[in-house]
Amino acid sequence: MELPETWSGILALTALTGAAAGGAVTALLLITDKNAPMDLGLLHGRTGIFGIILLLISAYSGTDTGLSIKPALGALMLTIAGGATLYYLIRRKGILSKTVILVHGSLAIASISILLFGLPA
Repeated sequence: MELPETWSGILALTALTGAAAGGAVTALLLITDKNAPMDLGLLHGRTGIFGIILLLISAYSGTDTGLSIKPALGALMLTIAGGATLYYLIRRKGILSKTVILVHGSLAIASISILLFGLPA
């Protein structure tokens, strides 16, 4: 396991895990065709962005040089794109694609897994 060694890395991992948990609750509500509060989705997104910013600080300040941080950041950028797509769809069209929800969640889980365990050799 490649856990971060700095306060910003540990806080980033905590924020990303909390965002994933909030996203799982939101996704469960949306996939089961129940109304999820928009504030819950926004809190999930803001927590994820906060975690990514802390991870960027940790990676580029040179204090946390784990080999899994940069690939995890790349996967998190794809996750952000999926989240922005979901936000666009709900605000403009009023619908959410369950496929986009599942891809977004899968990318988030993959990103956290890469951050924790590294890429397979």
